[in-house]
Amino acid sequence: MGPYLDCPSPIDLLAAVAYVGRVGPSAQVARVRENLRLDRNRARPPVLFLAPPRWHGAHCTMRSLGRLGVRVYALEHRGASPSNGSRFCAGTVRAGDNGRPIGDAAQIVDDLVRAGRRLGGATILIAGTDEWAVFVAEHAQGLAGEFRFPQPPAELVTRLASKVGLFEIASGYGFPTPRLVVPRSLDHVGEIAATLTYPVMVKPVVSRPDVDAKAAVSTPAELLSYAHVHAESPDDPNLLFQEYIPGTDADVWMFTGYFDAESRCLASFTGRKLRQCPAHMGHTSLGVAEPNPELVQQASAFLTGIGYRGIVDSGYRFDARDGTYKILDVNPRVGGNFRQFVSANDLDVVRALYLDLSGMPMQATDQVDGRRWLKEDSDLVAMVQYRRLGELDVKTWLKSLRHIDEGATFAIDDPMPFFSSMALVLTDTVAGRWHRRRRSARAAPAAAARWAA
Repeated sequence: MGPYLDCPSPIDLLAAVAYVGRVGPSAQVARVRENLRLDRNRARPPVLFLAPPRWHGAHCTMRSLGRLGVRVYALEHRGASPSNGSRFCAGTVRAGDNGRPIGDAAQIVDDLVRAGRRLGGATILIAGTDEWAVFVAEHAQGLAGEFRFPQPPAELVTRLASKVGLFEIASGYGFPTPRLVVPRSLDHVGEIAATLTYPVMVKPVVSRPDVDAKAAVSTPAELLSYAHVHAESPDDPNLLFQEYIPGTDADVWMFTGYFDAESRCLASFTGRKLRQCPAHMGHTSLGVAEPNPELVQQASAFLTGIGYRGIVDSGYRFDARDGTYKILDVNPRVGGNFRQFVSANDLDVVRALYLDLSGMPMQATDQVDGRRWLKEDSDLVAMVQYRRLGELDVKTWLKSLRHIDEGATFAIDDPMPFFSSMALVLTDTVAGRWHRRRRSARAAPAAAARWAA
């Protein structure tokens, strides 16, 4: 289930509606006028984007390429899918299970290959999640006949998608990274809890759309409680304990880039997270593009050095204790907030990939400094969370929505993803409150019995 508001109030709903007015139509319309020049006499291959129903990177890709006249297809989904409601969605393809590579791998490959034949020659394949990135890398040979896509080594993609694999690669390369410990079992958690230095970040070793919870815990008791709730199994909990790097949201930096078949970085961008959802430890709900030549040099050298190819979405935290950028994540695929970063000629990493794989000329200019990007539904949830922490009020939040250059869901020429996303927040909120009331109702008799005893 997606993020929901713990206790929505009328002011929350009014504030959400106010955003639409704050994103000026002039800014949205001006963006539709593209600066990239494509040969209109040349066939433009279609794109198939692989992602689950609520992956906003899908409709952001549809808009980015669709405004250039490129047909972008998505996977079939059950239930509500904001991306598939976009007017830039050219159609859907049946493969996997509800937008995920779950089930018989050979059957999924066959379904994708048949779809590639129907869509036309040389369809470009873009993975929107780590699961799909790993799947495409592992089945590159079977897919390469009908699709064009970057082909980094499958082992490299698999290791980058794992926090442990990334730690091993970064440590071997000499890139600063937080220390981590991986418990072998729940019993092992109990053995090592008292030996750790707190606070500690708890994350899944391998994240998936249904497994992405993370938390900062302050005591061994909190660690044990969290581990027992979130462990996937007693013998294989899929949890790791990572060194906590002190700082604020503004210390979290992002590097996104595109690396060609020779592992050369053809486009690179950096920026910061201003707000996250969940608060302080989640995805970007409000971000700003900000050039950071030092981070670009370090990150691009690292990724070229390990032979990476394709789009990368990576996160770093500046550690004021030693003045280094500690690598937190390297996602071997396009990030949901990739439109936070564009060059002066409106090139983003998706367009860079498309132009390169299509054999079209591409020129990356300097990135736009100060570009502000918002994920509307997540930032509404984040506002409630930061407000409860005493770090944000509604007036300050509304002021922060001024001068937003682009939203993840709202676009004046493609409004349906926004309304679908907000409807999902509302239904998730109602469902969340109902489930909490049911838990409270079930707990009340037990509590009364304990008091009576």
